[in-house]
Amino acid sequence: MILTYYWPPGSGPGVQRWLKFSKYLPQFEVQPTVITVKNGSYPSVDASLLDDIPSDLEVHHTKTVEPFAIYNALRGKKGNSVEVGMGNLKSKPSLLSSVANYVRANYFIPDARKGWNSFAYKKALEVIDNEKPDCIITTGPPHSTHLVGERINKETGLPWIADMRDPWTTIYYNAFLNRTEQTMQKDKALEDLVLSNASAIVVASTAMKDEFSNRSKNISFIPNGYDEEDFQGLKQIEHDKFILAYTGNLKSNQNCASLWAALKELSENSDFKMNFRLEVTGNVDEGIQSEWEKLGLSELIDVRPFVPHKESIEIIHSAHMLLLPIPSSENNKGIITGKIFEYLASRRPILSIGPKDGNAAEILSMCGKETMLDYSDKIGMRTMISSAYDRYKSGNLARVSGNEIYRNYSRLGCTEQLSNVINQLVH
Repeated sequence: MILTYYWPPGSGPGVQRWLKFSKYLPQFEVQPTVITVKNGSYPSVDASLLDDIPSDLEVHHTKTVEPFAIYNALRGKKGNSVEVGMGNLKSKPSLLSSVANYVRANYFIPDARKGWNSFAYKKALEVIDNEKPDCIITTGPPHSTHLVGERINKETGLPWIADMRDPWTTIYYNAFLNRTEQTMQKDKALEDLVLSNASAIVVASTAMKDEFSNRSKNISFIPNGYDEEDFQGLKQIEHDKFILAYTGNLKSNQNCASLWAALKELSENSDFKMNFRLEVTGNVDEGIQSEWEKLGLSELIDVRPFVPHKESIEIIHSAHMLLLPIPSSENNKGIITGKIFEYLASRRPILSIGPKDGNAAEILSMCGKETMLDYSDKIGMRTMISSAYDRYKSGNLARVSGNEIYRNYSRLGCTEQLSNVINQLVH
């Protein structure tokens, strides 16, 4: 029995992770049942993902009570959608936004989606009574969902796996929040409660495994991955220019001044300027766009709106090079963005920027990909782009076949690892 807040029509790595696990678990003789929210507040929506839900998968939707309409009203916005990861934070927020963020940070612990817990708990007991599952799984963020798992495990004794897709108290955006000492202590106590009581912990990065190792003895690293079926029969988008592509929201902590400077220098060559484009599919931080305008890069860059997942895969597959900026933050060594695996599946060159000793750099290295570059390495960025561009112009920019390590990051391979964790608990 899987309790996950994020589920189609929501989109993003959290949705993909458990949608794909649910798809492939039956191949390993594990039959999942999903409990999720009805009409949740998602940062983005992709209705096409509804078609990917297995027809024989039992999915239970419940009500929820959430404060996002009030939260958005305080910020002068409408609706109940909200940015994931506090994506709205700015260096100089308005007074209303400051108040709204303070309330969200200190009055909704561990997070503002905990209003779903009572509904999820009630539905979980019904499923347990009717279906007698052998194991329960909770996945976060929102980490409040784990508190439902802790309660059910305590009351029923069912084995419980807590899946941590992102850090909890050490998540990067907590550094930008005006949290009180009391709030931080309470949040840490809840994190400790989950880590010490879950039958098993699953994490999406090795850095989280290291972080939690002193509070849990049964931790498994199972990354996100790419679904090989998603890359079958793809439409090839034809381009008459060299395309460096980025899919997803480009946030303020991904603002790479050295990259923009490198593109500025490369564009001094008229041939490069005429035949190069950076294509960004998603929302772009205002500060980044401002830097592009100041450097005169706007004509080299195309920003396109969010597209369904299938179209995103086609963009990745058809690009000549892919941009992977790891967010620049205090605890970014453990960040493994979901798109890295679909980038790998494309077999295209990857311009990755971030901590050279981080988890993402390690994965790229094991897969034989290009070296991760530091945020300040303008020369390295310029050289890597120029080399790929020259190979494109000479017709030698072929796809590179992956090594045997790639299978570890396929959705099927990741699900096999999850099934092993489940079987160890159940048997």
